[in-house]
Amino acid sequence: MKKIILVKDLCCERCARRLAGTLELSEGIVKAKAVYKKNSIFVEVLSTVTDERLREIVTEAGFEVISVVPRKGIFG
Repeated sequence: MKKIILVKDLCCERCARRLAGTLELSEGIVKAKAVYKKNSIFVEVLSTVTDERLREIVTEAGFEVISVVPRKGIFG
């Protein structure tokens, strides 16, 4: 499953990389890429990972989550 986590005040590339790395080290998260200019983290997770778990990981890393939404691509 692909999701987008919107984060408040993701200030720089260093913070973005740190947060993506933290997510990738968590169980059930296959891939994470943070884009600080969009305050977004694009993640690919196993179906066992809940939105609440994603919120917990980001909050524990010191960031505030605005929302977690499904990522829709060109093909659905």
